[in-house]
Amino acid sequence: MAHKVKWSEKSKDDLVRIIDYLIDNWGRNSAKIFKKTVLQTIDLILTVPTIYPLTEYRENVRRCVVVKQVSMYYQINEDAKEFYIVRFYDNRRYPDSIPNELKENE
Repeated sequence: MAHKVKWSEKSKDDLVRIIDYLIDNWGRNSAKIFKKTVLQTIDLILTVPTIYPLTEYRENVRRCVVVKQVSMYYQINEDAKEFYIVRFYDNRRYPDSIPNELKENE
């Protein structure tokens, strides 16, 4: 059985914000390439869920660098066969705030 992909509300907001930024500053083609990269990354994780390392911020959360500027934090629940996208994070902004944001419960 394949994993079901679930998105936190914050991850959806993060992705929309990043795509809007790309459209406004780099054009639609850059946004399209980024979206394609995100989908390819999700497909890779669904194939090999533990491919990316665990973080120390929150139990069972893994960090994947989608592009050098953006990381995706996710969890795999093997029992429920779920792949849960926790957040997308701009690697250039406020690195000290990452642990606090990932410790928040949804």
